[in-house]
Amino acid sequence: MTRHAAVIGGGISGLASAYYLAGLGFRVDLFEGEDHLGGLGSTFPYRDGDLERFYHCILPNDDALIRLIARLGLDSELLWRRTDMGFMYQGKVFPLNTAMDLLRFSPLPVIDRLRMGLMGIRARTGGMSPHLDQVAVMDWIKDLAGVRAAELLWKPLLEAKIGDGYPGIPALWLSSRMGREKNTKREVKGCLRRGYRSLIDVLERELRNLGVTICLRTRVEAIESDGYRMALRLDDGSRENFDVVVATSPLVQFQQMTRGLGLPPRIANLTLDYQGVVSGVFLLDKPLSRFYWMPLVDSGATAQGVIEMSNLVPLERSQGLYVTYLVNYTHRGSALFQKPEAELLELYRRDLATLFPDAGHRIVDQFLFRAPFVEPIWPLGYRRLRPPTSVIPGRLYLASTAQVYPNVNSWNSCCEVVEDMLRGLTVETAARDGLWAEVSS
Repeated sequence: MTRHAAVIGGGISGLASAYYLAGLGFRVDLFEGEDHLGGLGSTFPYRDGDLERFYHCILPNDDALIRLIARLGLDSELLWRRTDMGFMYQGKVFPLNTAMDLLRFSPLPVIDRLRMGLMGIRARTGGMSPHLDQVAVMDWIKDLAGVRAAELLWKPLLEAKIGDGYPGIPALWLSSRMGREKNTKREVKGCLRRGYRSLIDVLERELRNLGVTICLRTRVEAIESDGYRMALRLDDGSRENFDVVVATSPLVQFQQMTRGLGLPPRIANLTLDYQGVVSGVFLLDKPLSRFYWMPLVDSGATAQGVIEMSNLVPLERSQGLYVTYLVNYTHRGSALFQKPEAELLELYRRDLATLFPDAGHRIVDQFLFRAPFVEPIWPLGYRRLRPPTSVIPGRLYLASTAQVYPNVNSWNSCCEVVEDMLRGLTVETAARDGLWAEVSS
């Protein structure tokens, strides 16, 4: 018997789920509400190529993502480069990559610089300690690095990423993030030579070759039970039955789709909000700096940070122009997120002109993109609250950003969740098929 599976969502979690399920012999239908695949990894056409709407990188220990890339035959496309981080404070740029850089970071007293170094060591050696799940991040930072470092350096960074709720998120999230990003003596990041578009395109081609039906511009309104099977109610009013449903949507959307299922309170009533992101993409005829990533702190800027992707990705992807992102992580309901595109781009242009000499005259093209569900705002103790991937064993599964904790939300973390989900799904669907065969006979 060929089992029929539905996958909800066309981001990396949905694409990977559909690909692996089809490889296991399932007949798969994939549903995506937008007119394109890729989710946060989606791209926009530029000149003769494609550029990412939101910045991404691959790290050397992103094992799950690298496994998928290799399985698709794209491992030869991986490009690794040493990247540097800058830190702009009150309009002055400081490199922050080596122990000597930290010792020269003059905005902090020497004793706090030393404590910052020790904090980094603690994050790399004990950053995944479970007890940090119950420790508020600002308490942990103040204990290790001191009040001055917490207020001057860490508070604006956390506020930029998480918003007003930053003081209460678990220290485990930050410590695991620090351990992930500082994984070598000098920071190394990777990319695909032709960008994430190449991975999305290969996945789409392989899905179609495996017989997967891809339904774009098709939103799932509800996930329902239909006897021994599941059903999806679509936005056009139709209803389709499946043996298995895998949802990869943000938790808040999954909860809306499953309101009629009577799921356990630990899933149905779990509160998890998300930060969104505003991304200004600028094409410049000269680089701003040698740094890949630069937070903008106490410098009068609208943007919270600058990412110079051309310090990582090949220049030929943008025909010799320098791709630069100005970003704000902000709630989808915030005034900033809802500002008109022209106003946001003008604010970002002002940042460039004010903070980087002559940059305002170097802009060749500009674009703006937004995404409402990007970074989960983790509550204390989330390790215990994290929803299972098996929601209704053998029938309904969840593989979403709500389950990447304590790891940072990334394509690799999403692939890890999918791999974990599939291990349970494979066993449970086989067991259900055996039970159904006994009942039928």
